[in-house]
Amino acid sequence: MIIKETTDILRGLLGRSFGGLRVERAVVGIYFSAVKLSDGSGGMASTPPDLKAAHESRRGGNEPGRKPPSGSLAGLAVAGLLEDESGDPVRNSLKVAALAALSSKFLTAKRYRLVPGRDAPDLLGGLGGRRVAMVGAFTSYIKRLKKARAGAIRVLELNEKAFAAGDRKYFVPAGKAARTMRASDVIIITGAAITNDTVDGLLRHIPAGARTAIVGPTGSFLPDAFFKKGVSMVSGAQIYNADKALDLLSQGGRAHHLYGTCARKINLSPL
Repeated sequence: MIIKETTDILRGLLGRSFGGLRVERAVVGIYFSAVKLSDGSGGMASTPPDLKAAHESRRGGNEPGRKPPSGSLAGLAVAGLLEDESGDPVRNSLKVAALAALSSKFLTAKRYRLVPGRDAPDLLGGLGGRRVAMVGAFTSYIKRLKKARAGAIRVLELNEKAFAAGDRKYFVPAGKAARTMRASDVIIITGAAITNDTVDGLLRHIPAGARTAIVGPTGSFLPDAFFKKGVSMVSGAQIYNADKALDLLSQGGRAHHLYGTCARKINLSPL
């Protein structure tokens, strides 16, 4: 699995220091959750859309004997967070955020082809006439695909209401992912698929020769495991001022509020 493979790679890169790292701050914002680690690094990941319902449905509400809530994470060893297998959606988001924080120092031009400050559609090559499958109704990307005159746009989603009214014609039920992805030239997978544990299944459907990108701040961790599974590019965010990022996200900030003040857009592909 992507998260386990990435954790193992980072454990090797960090060596002995891995075991000493702890969560210094944790924030569960409206749109994104984030952590700051004891070495000052920060990372973010999408917050579950229906936060209260998602949290309580997996945890049985406030039943006695359950693990402490996510608000008790400060001071927890990062290794402990990454090993959490409770399936709790809030902890999943914070786990992915921790992976991004651990990865931040390794997302460099020495390890990857790095293009900063650009959006994935600009780097996927000519999209005109291409059959594009997107996992997740990412409105700004749908607009970009329409402007690029993609030959066919199919957006796999669990919730048809996630679309703007004029875009519902692109809706494809998530259950048709295999058929839709295998018939596509370009595949765009939004980072929410990582936090909701569907990304590993989706990656099995990438057809040979397809140009595939993982997009959004949630995928902003070491991309090696993605590249091994056929992903061409990972497009995300790299936090360089963790405290400011967490402050903004705690106040309902979105990714674009971070860019230029405490984070930058990055695009990574294999050297």
